[in-house]
Formats: sequence, C-alpha cells, structure tokens
Amino acid sequence: MSDRTQDARAYILAATICRTADLSIVRQEVAGLRLKGQQKLHWRDESDKRRRQIAEFIALLPLEHVVVVRNGHPDDRPERRRRHAMERLLHELDQADIRDVAFESRGSHNDNRDRDMLDALRARKTVSPGLRMRHVGGRDDAMLWVPDALCGVTVKQRTGDRTYLEAIEAQSTIRIIGI
Repeated sequence: MSDRTQDARAYILAATICRTADLSIVRQEVAGLRLKGQQKLHWRDESDKRRRQIAEFIALLPLEHVVVVRNGHPDDRPERRRRHAMERLLHELDQADIRDVAFESRGSHNDNRDRDMLDALRARKTVSPGLRMRHVGGRDDAMLWVPDALCGVTVKQRTGDRTYLEAIEAQSTIRIIGI
C-alpha cells in the first residue's frame, strides 16, 4: 500500500523483469546490498541515504520494471485494490511474454487468493494459460527486494519526492489505473 496519510487510496504492485541468463548474477548483486545483520532488504527500513544508494544500484542492473498504481474508491478495501492492480500487472507481464511470475508470500490464505485471481484472469482470457505464478518467502529470494524498492520509490514520487525515481525512471513503466 502507499502512504496511508498522503496517498491512502493507492495500492502499488511492482514487477522486475530479468533475463534468465542474468538472474543468478543479479540475485547475488542484490543480495550484496544487505547490511550486516539484515535478513532481507526492505525499503521502509532504510535511511534516505541508503535508499538513494539502492535506487542508483538498481539502475545499473540489467532489469526492466513495471509498476501499477491502483487509485481506488475511498471505501475500497486494500484487497480489492490489490486485485485490480494485480490484474493489470499480470496482463502487462503476459503481454511482455513473461511466463514465470514470483510474488512475495503473504501467507497461505492470501497466496490462495492470488492464485484464485490468476485462475479468474485465465478464465476471462485476460492472461494466457501459460502464465505461471509462485509465492516465495521475502527472505528467500533477493529478486523480490527490487520490486519492494520500486514500490517505495513510487510512494516517494507520489508524495512529492522524485529523487529516487530519477535513478530508475528510464528502466521503468508506471501504469496508473483508477476507479
């Protein structure tokens, strides 16, 4: 979710696209960003200085990014906003011929909701049957830390600070969807 006080109606999902041939080395590089004692990199826990370093580092990697921002109705529950954002994100990835998508696990109940959503999108032919989704623990895959940072960058941009976005803007597509 976005900033609850300045951007409360928004739900943000991001994806990082990496060529299979680059995946192993990129994972190692991103894992190297952890500070001593950190189990994973998490944007909200970082200082402004570290955030700038992270954004600049991400910009150097052979990656592309897709960010979807769902501006919902004030009465929409976060899960509804997430479903709308997920629909657009999975459609964008499917159109880019991405076949394997990893989401950070939110627990078995919520992971099942995500899989049900993917099944519904397949049934409506919003995405192709070949699109696969899996859920991974946040500590278990450093590649998940990059979309987390992208969501943080997007929140900062939406609340008035473009500093971090400037570093990764050339590699990023941001889609804003509304009610």
